Amino acid sequence: MANDDNVDHLRTVLRLSNILKTTPNLKSISIIQHDEPLILEGQHLAMSKKTFKQLGLFSRQTFLKFIKKESSPSRDSTLDELSTVLIVLNPDDNKYWNYRKRLCQKCSKNQTDKLFLELKLSSCSLKLKPKCAEPFIHARWLLTNYKEIVSEQTIISQLKMCEDSAEHYKHNYYSWIHRLWLVKTFFNTKLLEKELEWSKGWVESHISQFCGMNYRFNLLLISSDHQNPDLNVQKCQKFVDEVSYVVDLVLFYPGTESLWCYLGLLLYYCSANQIECEESALFRVRAIDNRFSRRFQKRNFNPEIA
Repeated sequence: MANDDNVDHLRTVLRLSNILKTTPNLKSISIIQHDEPLILEGQHLAMSKKTFKQLGLFSRQTFLKFIKKESSPSRDSTLDELSTVLIVLNPDDNKYWNYRKRLCQKCSKNQTDKLFLELKLSSCSLKLKPKCAEPFIHARWLLTNYKEIVSEQTIISQLKMCEDSAEHYKHNYYSWIHRLWLVKTFFNTKLLEKELEWSKGWVESHISQFCGMNYRFNLLLISSDHQNPDLNVQKCQKFVDEVSYVVDLVLFYPGTESLWCYLGLLLYYCSANQIECEESALFRVRAIDNRFSRRFQKRNFNPEIA
């Protein structure tokens, strides 16, 4: 009976591995209460709770058993399928990622299909657990070692992976760190300008989250680092424009703490670097600040009620 169960589990492993490797742009992986082990509808994959638990245990035990065996085509193929499943079911455990790295090192660095597959699996592993460091670490390792064959489309897909994981989990600093690394590592003016425009839309639609604002500030710092020293005025103008932009947002959302924090960061940077902001923007900030101060002063604080 136990052997029959193992055969069934192995079949499920092979099927899941095939789905992960061959389904283009898998959008979601869900754990549901259902009799069917795996359900694939379009770009959405669902796995039963029972299968999730049993497959995780079976895959771990089988992986540890096979990793001790001598290398052979059968052993290597099985470990490939098991590690594919395990980085999705248990993405926090780096031993499965390390095995994937060893598989990559056996291949030529000109194999773009291998790079795309590994990046795709990294993206899939974030569907169940979007706030996880290992998939991003693996992706950076791949992009560093295969840098010669990294295309513009690869960078775009990585940026989309970051956006999806940040959308699914608030304050996902692993995602923002990876996104910033991409801009710094594959820097070009076109990419930077696109990211500045994209981040503006993100900030406006996630007004209470400081992550996007901090990302924009780092983009401005990158821009100034790559600026021609003779164009210091242009560098200063970007920060002046950012202050005016954030002041406009504060006028719309005066009670949003993240905006005030970002505005304070910008004003501190401008002051430390002797960048003069527009007087009209500073006047509007003082007007908002005074209005809030008067509102709090009018409140009667009764310690007995508090």
